[in-house]
Amino acid sequence: MQETGYRAFLSTRHVPSIIASMTLARLPMGIVTLILVLFVSVHYGAAASGMATAAFTAGVACFGPVFGRLVDKGRGPLALRILGVAELVAILGLVGGVMAEIHPLAVVACSFAAGALTPPIAGVTRSLWPVMLDIGLVSTAYNFEVLIVDLIYVMGPLLASLFIAAGIPEWGLIAATVGCTVGSLSLSMLTPVKTHAARNRKRALSRGDSTAALPRPRLLTLAIGLLLLVCLGKMCYSGWLEALIPLFYSNQGTALLGSIAISAWSVGAAFGVVLFNRFQPEPRTIAIHKQLPLFAAVFLATTILTPLAEGIASMCVVMFAIGMAGAPCDNLYYQLSGLLAPEERQAEMFSWLNTATSVGVSSGAFFAGCAVEASGFDAAFSLPVLCALASLIFAFALMIRIGAEKRQCHRKTKGLKSHHPDAGHTSN
Repeated sequence: MQETGYRAFLSTRHVPSIIASMTLARLPMGIVTLILVLFVSVHYGAAASGMATAAFTAGVACFGPVFGRLVDKGRGPLALRILGVAELVAILGLVGGVMAEIHPLAVVACSFAAGALTPPIAGVTRSLWPVMLDIGLVSTAYNFEVLIVDLIYVMGPLLASLFIAAGIPEWGLIAATVGCTVGSLSLSMLTPVKTHAARNRKRALSRGDSTAALPRPRLLTLAIGLLLLVCLGKMCYSGWLEALIPLFYSNQGTALLGSIAISAWSVGAAFGVVLFNRFQPEPRTIAIHKQLPLFAAVFLATTILTPLAEGIASMCVVMFAIGMAGAPCDNLYYQLSGLLAPEERQAEMFSWLNTATSVGVSSGAFFAGCAVEASGFDAAFSLPVLCALASLIFAFALMIRIGAEKRQCHRKTKGLKSHHPDAGHTSN
């Protein structure tokens, strides 16, 4: 019987070194944007800090798919090396520019560059797992990546607060980016990453050298578009709450409680990842595309509890439950991406998921601020459930679409068999 689970995954050759490298490379995720807001606001004010943070996120969203495409063409190690260094240079330029109090628009441009030069860590690792692991461990690998991200979001704000408390936020930005540089360079030198890149490069060259060059397989199909919308809706909810909760507690003069509530959410997400890896239904019993609307419905039901929370204790319980309920959806996005995207464009697909995540979080934060300004906190806590509802609706639409595609494929296969010359004859 095939061994599955975290123990089997972590005991697979090269996996520990990949995990160590990708964790270092992802350090900026939980630190940079938090420190960037404070660092820029001290020198330029809140408006400029908001623009700089939005520019950083926009840079990640715009250029992630471009670098994911390089990974699919076999240029992953080269992209990791160049971007790992380039992002550090951009952060150093940003810090130096802010300290020199250059024009605010130049600060925004530096922030955009720093985000745009983010190395394609997710594209490299998530496209690597299916080709280096047994099929039973691929879901575990995706689960573990989600767990790493959740833990970074738990520990990142704590590390950021140390630099902020010490009065040296700029060194927090630099330290996190140095970690990203070291992790990216280390990841680029690992044997599985180089082997996978060589395989992709050979495949790309073979397609280009053919007498009639084959067109690139289509990526953004209706099914994949629906999957991105499912992710966008769920992450819009997350971004809304991640902005709204700190605003709410800061307005009450208890900003620390907001951080505690967000941490409870991240801890719940980590628990959810572990439980989902242990108890995920087998695709043989419930197909992956049918699991997504099921867990999206659970997530929606949990989000309805948010306006009912009174006091920090109940808020932490609700946030923990929301984090735990949302974790399976995060894993299923990656499983479905691997199934729906052509093999030649896997890394680009995972980069598009990151783009949907960035756009969703940024949009949610924007809408949260607008809702507070227009309607107050009571309405602001009730409205984001619409994002979770939209995510559920798109998940059902995706399930219907994939089901229709499977039936159509089955009919075509059946039609080909019925027209085969030997159809209806039995062999002796």
